[in-house]
Amino acid sequence: MTSDMTMAINLVCNLLMALCGMWLLTERSMSRVVRIYCALIACGGAVNAAGMLAALTDFRDFSYGDVWPGEVVVNIGATAMMLRWTWRARRRRKGLAIDAQPIG
Repeated sequence: MTSDMTMAINLVCNLLMALCGMWLLTERSMSRVVRIYCALIACGGAVNAAGMLAALTDFRDFSYGDVWPGEVVVNIGATAMMLRWTWRARRRRKGLAIDAQPIG
């Protein structure tokens, strides 16, 4: 993989992890500790994404550094896990909303 390709894949993964982490902060079925971990993942993903965007756009000669293929593989796995948790939380909320509607 080329450096630009690994950077682009890593950028997408970090953006998705940040979004999923922010979504899961509001999930009441998860414990407070897990929601804190989601907040940390969201912050890390947002900071990484901002750094990569700055490097890709040559913002004030900002340099992000090398993105290793192993890092990309780990981020793909973490993103898949976060997307799955978000999907399950969303389905759970929809189920609760349907159950809460009055019959009649």
